Amino acid sequence: MDSDTRIKLLAEGEKATFVTLFSNIFLIILKLIIGLFIGSVAVFASALDAITDAFGSLAVLFGLRYSQKDPSKRFPYGYYRMETLATLVVAIFILFFGLDVMIISAQSFFSPSSLNHPALGLIISLVSIGGAYWLYRYNLRVGSKIRSNALISTANEFKLDMLTNSLVFIGVFSHIILFPQLEGLVGLLISLLIVKTGIEFGKSSILTLLDAVDDPEVIETIKLIISNFTDIKDISNIRLRRSGPYYFVDIQIRVDAKKTISAISQVTHNLESSLKKDIPQLDSVMISVEPSIKIQMKVAIPIPSLEIGMNGIPEDHFGQTHGFLIVCFDTLSKRITSQYTIENPHRLAERKRGLLSAELLINEEIDILVIKDPETFGVGPKALLSDHNIQIQPYQGNTIGEIMKNISFS
Repeated sequence: MDSDTRIKLLAEGEKATFVTLFSNIFLIILKLIIGLFIGSVAVFASALDAITDAFGSLAVLFGLRYSQKDPSKRFPYGYYRMETLATLVVAIFILFFGLDVMIISAQSFFSPSSLNHPALGLIISLVSIGGAYWLYRYNLRVGSKIRSNALISTANEFKLDMLTNSLVFIGVFSHIILFPQLEGLVGLLISLLIVKTGIEFGKSSILTLLDAVDDPEVIETIKLIISNFTDIKDISNIRLRRSGPYYFVDIQIRVDAKKTISAISQVTHNLESSLKKDIPQLDSVMISVEPSIKIQMKVAIPIPSLEIGMNGIPEDHFGQTHGFLIVCFDTLSKRITSQYTIENPHRLAERKRGLLSAELLINEEIDILVIKDPETFGVGPKALLSDHNIQIQPYQGNTIGEIMKNISFS
């Protein structure tokens, strides 16, 4: 996702938070005035519940505003976690007011009092139900679009508000049917729901701040996308962490050890593009590549004659060598499984003998080339062999047999 799109989505989330905040303030003022006027504990508790939503919206607004800041030297991964921190603040306020509502409601249950004009309480509860439904749909739509945990959490709060305001309606109506204790019981139920919601939001925020993986479906999606790349032999590890509404992922993959550096680069580029296309909330993708472990490896050594044996002396000059002895090793048992020789037809070439000899070994699909002194090896052939992941090792021994015993397969 590019920077402009990300900022645009975060700005949309900020707008939704403003709308939610001012709508809440309007409902809070109505509930506080009517609740105090008619003496309803349930309406007053609902107002306190709405105040938690308002403080939550302020915290989310603060988080989303900070999330739009560009990464800095001190915060190279950006400020996305300010949104997660804001969600944690929401949880703390919800818990605080939930306990406060619980105390007030318990007092009302044991010492109920009559209401003035209960019809006003019924009207404000119905208005609150309609407003909570609209804000629930609005925040859920925007939160899902921009992948904001805080806005989705806010939407779930309003879903809960629809239930609590329905309970308020029942609590106020209980005075009309002369059973006022029910209003205190309604307040207690509302407080328990508020506390439960606060605990859930707090848990989610703390897990995110601790980099806990609570999005297994995203990891499964990443694995599914990687499985479509036939060049990738295995997935060593996937580490996912959330930062605000976005994800950062580190992936370790294994590819064929014979893949060239340019081919590996193309694979990682295509994989990153596919991941960001199919998972829009991915902000950063880090891909580490390891060569797959080979059981059978080919070793080449320059030789002065195609009839030379293991007791013979190898050729010192790479480009002018008469041929190469190719030895096939089993890396598990460290035993020679087969061997053969190939002629070097490029030894008589006037130009580029080293490069042509290197191409001969590349076509032979060797893994290791053993020469007298890699430090004096030609720059061109050395770069070409390295680009094809062919190791270059120095002689360790005098005869071919001794040299083969000292080959390193690490």
